[in-house]
Amino acid sequence: MTDDGKTRVRAPIRLWLSRAIMAAGVVWIVVIFVRESADLRVDFAIDSLGWLGYTVVAGCLALLLTVPIFKVMLETHSGQDVSTAYAARLLFVAQILRNLPGRFWGVMYLVNETQNRFAARSMVRANVDFMLYSMAFNLLMATFLLLAVTVDVRLALIAAGAGIALLALTVHINVVGRLAARFSRLLQARLPKFTGGSADAPRLGWHLAITVSSLFVAVWLCYLSVWWALPEVFPVLRDVNIWLLCASYSLAWVLGYLTMITPAGLGVREAGFFALAAPLMSLPELTFLAVFVRLWQILVESLMFLVFVFVKPADAAQSSNTNAA
Repeated sequence: MTDDGKTRVRAPIRLWLSRAIMAAGVVWIVVIFVRESADLRVDFAIDSLGWLGYTVVAGCLALLLTVPIFKVMLETHSGQDVSTAYAARLLFVAQILRNLPGRFWGVMYLVNETQNRFAARSMVRANVDFMLYSMAFNLLMATFLLLAVTVDVRLALIAAGAGIALLALTVHINVVGRLAARFSRLLQARLPKFTGGSADAPRLGWHLAITVSSLFVAVWLCYLSVWWALPEVFPVLRDVNIWLLCASYSLAWVLGYLTMITPAGLGVREAGFFALAAPLMSLPELTFLAVFVRLWQILVESLMFLVFVFVKPADAAQSSNTNAA
């Protein structure tokens, strides 16, 4: 069989593999939702559907603002232009799959889905960039909230400004790309047969670096507005310092994100949240708040998935035509 014939045979296999991974992610989301929704307590009965709807809209907006961030990182590492719709489809499908046990399913799907267009290393590096900067901004904003509530708002603003400037500098220098390129060169020096590396680690212009950092700040403003609205949804939260709750959950989210075995940090995130927020609420109340926030996040991610999974951008069509040629 010719190489062209083998390519035609492998293409449907890759397509079905991608769809199978996607279907597994959707099934797992349904299982989580059904299993944990039964644990919601009467004390957390929804007081305002309007404010609940606001949190969903704000959450969707926050996710949409991450699309141009991912787009910039993918274009930087691949050297190719990517449409916003195509970047959104890739990002939100992968987001759903991160709820499967292990963090690698989303990346596996992306590498398999786009291997005829992007080198695997480009997709992996773009995802590593996105994940690392997401964690960095979570830590930065959690630090800002803790300083603002417990020390001084002005000091918190100064620390946040310095942190954002530092992160913009690391984006401009392309720290992750440079470290990955150096690691690849070391592997090539020790393993001559290794061909997965690339010496290219282009810098981002200051305009793009500032844009990415500004978008992360906008994402966090949307997220903070969600927590600000939660006491209107659940009156039980009106006597609690919501910003300390938000900071505690954000730090716990990072702990869960670093866990590669459990689906979306399930269990680890909640345990961290209980430990950090124990002085603020009782354990039963924290338990049900954690369940709600996880279900809320699944709902928002699922909505974005449903909006973009059926989108057929020109990029994908062009890629398919190239494969069939």
